[in-house]
Amino acid sequence: MTEIADAVIDELAPIVIETMRTVRSRIPSRPAATLGKLRLTSNESAPHALAERGIRAELSLLGQLLPERILGALELPVAELVVPAAPDVVALLPEQRDGRAVMFGYMSGNSEMTTAVDKLEAVRPGALGSVVALTARLSEHSDVAGQLRSPSLPESASTLDESGVTAAHGAGYLALGVAVATIVLRTLGEGDDPARVIGAGLIAACPLLRAAPMPAEYAAAHIAKVRDGYLYPRYTSGAVRADDHRFALTESDFPETAEFGENGLVTVVPGGVAVRTGTADGTVSVRVEVFEGPPAEVDTSGWDEVVEVSWTATRGLASVLGAPPAAGYGGYGSLEELTPPWPGTYRVRVHAAGRDEAERPESFQITVWQSPIADTIVHKRTDRLGHRLRGEAEPLLAARPEDPYRWVETSSLAEAATITVVAAARPDGVVRAFGADPTAPEEMAALEERAMTGGDPWIAVAPLTDAVLAVEYNGYQGSHVPELRALSRGTRAASLYWNVNGVTRLSFADDGRIVAAFELGEPQNDPALEPILRDLDFDDYGHRIAKGLVALERFTGSGFGEGDLARIESTGIGFAVIPLLGELYPVPRRSDGTRTGAGHGPLGGDTDLLADLPTDRQNQMTWWAVRRTAEFAHLADDPDVVASIESRTLTPEAELRARRSLVGDRANFWMWAAVHQATNPDPLAALIGTLDAARYAWGPAAANFLDEARTVLTDLG
Repeated sequence: MTEIADAVIDELAPIVIETMRTVRSRIPSRPAATLGKLRLTSNESAPHALAERGIRAELSLLGQLLPERILGALELPVAELVVPAAPDVVALLPEQRDGRAVMFGYMSGNSEMTTAVDKLEAVRPGALGSVVALTARLSEHSDVAGQLRSPSLPESASTLDESGVTAAHGAGYLALGVAVATIVLRTLGEGDDPARVIGAGLIAACPLLRAAPMPAEYAAAHIAKVRDGYLYPRYTSGAVRADDHRFALTESDFPETAEFGENGLVTVVPGGVAVRTGTADGTVSVRVEVFEGPPAEVDTSGWDEVVEVSWTATRGLASVLGAPPAAGYGGYGSLEELTPPWPGTYRVRVHAAGRDEAERPESFQITVWQSPIADTIVHKRTDRLGHRLRGEAEPLLAARPEDPYRWVETSSLAEAATITVVAAARPDGVVRAFGADPTAPEEMAALEERAMTGGDPWIAVAPLTDAVLAVEYNGYQGSHVPELRALSRGTRAASLYWNVNGVTRLSFADDGRIVAAFELGEPQNDPALEPILRDLDFDDYGHRIAKGLVALERFTGSGFGEGDLARIESTGIGFAVIPLLGELYPVPRRSDGTRTGAGHGPLGGDTDLLADLPTDRQNQMTWWAVRRTAEFAHLADDPDVVASIESRTLTPEAELRARRSLVGDRANFWMWAAVHQATNPDPLAALIGTLDAARYAWGPAAANFLDEARTVLTDLG
């Protein structure tokens, strides 16, 4: 676009302002308010998207609903818009094409506005850029800028109404963009399509809104809104990048400097507090808690340093800030505007863990509550960094039992896995006990890809000295009772499962008997476990998985290391697992022999009547239910089903099919579950379990099956 002289801009300005007023009066407040918050909600991906795909990408960054809502509101007003005579800007705009036809293609599913803008770019290259450039130029004109800086609020909106302020802000810039688009595109003979005009105006307004400061009224309006809905308590978690060994909780700008010599962790700075990190430039996790009054207890468990200070807020609503977010990763997100939105004095208690250890993620907790000014209190001071900052001698490093296993925290197993150790075992036997075939190894990469799409779970194994290590990447078969029983027959086995959500399970089995299975940290009263769990502090969340692996070594008598995992991964071989069938348990009974859970079961209250049947009739009804379910599932002639019904057992072939139904597409899962339940040694448990599984196999026809079952019960009774 040719540079437009100031005189032309001066002549255009009043025309644009008059057109803006007409357009702005027709812009709905809710979409205008969304546009008005672009500076606050836009992340760093916007400039990258625009650089890659051009200014046209502004529409896709807004999503689908917002542009279409704006089009619906402005389509008729723009079509009927009367624009005062404007100076001739044709010579300043891109040259028109010759008369050659232009083919235009578009993808189905695109919105009307997107299609219109794409067509404009195809038939009139540069026109959209001219609208954007001229809108930006006019936004700097003193008269137009005055309209944008102090837009008229809707009559229904208070000056402290946040939505009113943002709506007026967004509507002003959108009206400017549409006004300029109308003038330019009509000058070029391309202004007959309102979708084209509105799309070009919206695209022109967006970059200006991303860069423009919020209106002067916004800060007061926003904090008034927050105060109106602020509730205690509040809990927020997120991550922040440390900047020069620190981050801050502040209602102001990030502090340029901070000194931590007094307590080694936290210091009061203008606008808030600064917190000292171990890492100079890296991400740390932060949890913020806000209470109306002081917490009942000081939480020091699992933290290396805990210090509280007083802070006087001049405004409130402080945010956690650190180094500017990396390009493409957005802003501070959930860590913004956390503390109470009122001025006053507050207590800030900062907890820190992991500042000394590069391999352990640094984590912090900040607890805030209203409180009069008080002296700084140091509740805990144990890490070496804190000692150095305070000018104190560093504490001696005491060896911990879990130290040899801390490598797992940075390994390929860090987020989710199960590790199982089987004493006095051989790899082939362990593979079989898991329900896998040791003669059918596969590449780990193929097994993992299959597992991610619902395929078989899998294991990888490595021999240890008189033991076997079994590893499951993001799996959990080693934590299941049937597998642990099978693995421990004639020996001992132990497993530790953990996942990305912090769920764990530590299990011990001895000669087919489950000794214990529990979440890390659950109290254990079995004296036999005391030497296994001694000095393993699971209440301290630091290195919990490493502590659990120490328990595996102590129980089985066999340790393992990072090199053993490296051997497994270098071999790259694993085994697909067909899960073992679950345990079958007798019906729980009271001391007088009656069934617990009276009135409940597959037949509702009639379930209680099953206990009155003689054992032979219980068995008869159980296998009737299996046969009827097989007929319903079109498996009555299946040889494996026939053989199981005739023998009233789960034949080896049927057992394998029942196990296979546990994974993959789970074909006939409930049918095979009914056959399995029918083999329960407790006749009443077999009957109840079979009826329960069968009704699920019948699906929508379950009521019909249960009616038949009640008829059979009446006949047998």
